[in-house]
Amino acid sequence: MNHYILNTIAFKDQLDEGVSQADLVSKAKNSGFNFVEIRNEFLDGSTAELEKIKQAADSVAIGVYYSVNDPLIKKGQVNPDIDRYISEMKALGSSHLKMNVGNVDNISSTFADDLKAKISANGEFEFNVENNQTLEESELENIVAFFKLVDKSKLPIGFCFDTANWYWTESEPNTAAEQLASVTKYLHLKNKSGTGNSKSATSLDKGEIDIKSLISKFNVNEYGFEYAAPSAEIEHDLNEIMALN
Repeated sequence: MNHYILNTIAFKDQLDEGVSQADLVSKAKNSGFNFVEIRNEFLDGSTAELEKIKQAADSVAIGVYYSVNDPLIKKGQVNPDIDRYISEMKALGSSHLKMNVGNVDNISSTFADDLKAKISANGEFEFNVENNQTLEESELENIVAFFKLVDKSKLPIGFCFDTANWYWTESEPNTAAEQLASVTKYLHLKNKSGTGNSKSATSLDKGEIDIKSLISKFNVNEYGFEYAAPSAEIEHDLNEIMALN
């Protein structure tokens, strides 16, 4: 089964007004998605909200992904908050966790073993890292170097390939796809318009990237939609992507 995931940034105006993501879960379902991606930076930090989101997802039969806007690698070590993020993922009723990569420079010689122990102690779940818009963390060479370590150490980590973020880190998606398609499990879909300091994320038909051509370079079944747009645009994009499969 393909996973079509709506990231709650789709409802950015409501998030900025303080609306709980628990109240947005049904909107993702009503737009035709079978998963919703919860963003940790918009949570209030309470276990009550996590439970409320889980109950909302269960009530409309939609799955949950968990997106954490924090790097896996911090000062060369495994991020010390990873245990909390895994616990939050479980409280959401999710088995999908995504973090940013972090900088591989000066990475600890025990990093791989430490991370492997953290993952194996928490049962089975899908763990991906993503390219964000931060040059230090998501320059293409940095991510390629990280996945060389993943391969060497047999770490159970995949890549969430964000189609547009490359333009914020001095690269572009087709070049990145050539080097990272083999490790990509999950696509974060959005387009890009503008240049320099005027760049912005757009819905899939409105930017400069040939999204359908780019998608053809990957063998995945997880498609996340991560941009703010009117519901009609998002639903149109969803139908276009679903028609490819």
